[in-house]
Amino acid sequence: MYNQFTKSLDNFIALNAAKDEYRYKLVKSIEPLKSIETFLALKQLNALEYEKLQKLIWEIGENINEYPSFKVFSWELWGYGFDGQNNNVAIDDLDEKLKLIDLLLSTQYWH
Repeated sequence: MYNQFTKSLDNFIALNAAKDEYRYKLVKSIEPLKSIETFLALKQLNALEYEKLQKLIWEIGENINEYPSFKVFSWELWGYGFDGQNNNVAIDDLDEKLKLIDLLLSTQYWH
């Protein structure tokens, strides 16, 4: 499922780069989830973006009832080394990001 997510993410970015600024900003904010190296580099920098990603990963795990595909995806993120944490960081457009991740886990952008 993680592999499908990363390929769908790349395809989604390619399709929306010049068309829809809002959707493009949303997807760019979750893009570090396709690379553990990028995620760990943000951790080393102690970047706010890293804390937001940690919270997003935690939210993915908390929303497995609403988005059943998140159950497997959250385990795969954990297995690759992406750690989630319920911190006090606010995430802009959280619901929209969760919907987008769910969409990317489907085969909608797989080609």
